[in-house]
Amino acid sequence: MKKNSILAKRYAKALFQMALENGIVDRVNADMELVANVVGENRELRQLMVNPVVTSLRKQKIFKSVFEKHLDKLSISFLNILIRKGREYEVAEIAHQYLQLFLEHKNIVVAEIVTAIAVNEETSNRIKNLVANLTKKEISVKSKIDPAIIGGFKINMEDYQYDASIRKVIDNMHKEFDKNLFIKRI
Repeated sequence: MKKNSILAKRYAKALFQMALENGIVDRVNADMELVANVVGENRELRQLMVNPVVTSLRKQKIFKSVFEKHLDKLSISFLNILIRKGREYEVAEIAHQYLQLFLEHKNIVVAEIVTAIAVNEETSNRIKNLVANLTKKEISVKSKIDPAIIGGFKINMEDYQYDASIRKVIDNMHKEFDKNLFIKRI
C-alpha cells in the first residue's frame, strides 16, 4: 500500500471515529461525497491545493468560502486541520477512504450493473436482489450503459465480476474457433 493511501486511511478513520462519537456519520458521509465531487471536478481547486505559493491560511479561507454553507462543522474543522498539517493534496483520497469506511460500517456493497440499454426498475431490482442474496449485504446499485456488450449484463462489485453479456459469449465462440478444432475441407 502506498504511503499516501495509508495516510489517507488514517485520517479517514479519525474523521469516521469523530463522526461516530457525534452521531453524524451519515451527515459527514454526505459531506465527503460533496468534497470528493467538487475536488474531482474542479481543476483549479486541485491546482490550488498543491500550489506551495498559496499559504495555508489563504487555502483555509478558500475552502471555507467554497464549503462552509454546505458542510457540517466537524467536516469544516477537519478540512482546516488537513490544510494546517499540509495534507490538503490528500483531501479527495481521504474523502474516498471515508466513503469506504461508511459502506463497511453500514454493511453496504456497491454493485455496478452494466447493460447495453437502460433497464427498467423491475429488472434492476431483480438483479439487485440476486446480488443481495449472494452477498448477504445491502446493495447500492450504480447503473452504467455500455452498448458494446450487445445484450445481457455485467455486475462489478468489490473484487468480483460476473459477465452474462452477449459480447462475452461471442468472444468465447471466437476463442473456440481459433483453437482450430475444425478441419477445413474444400
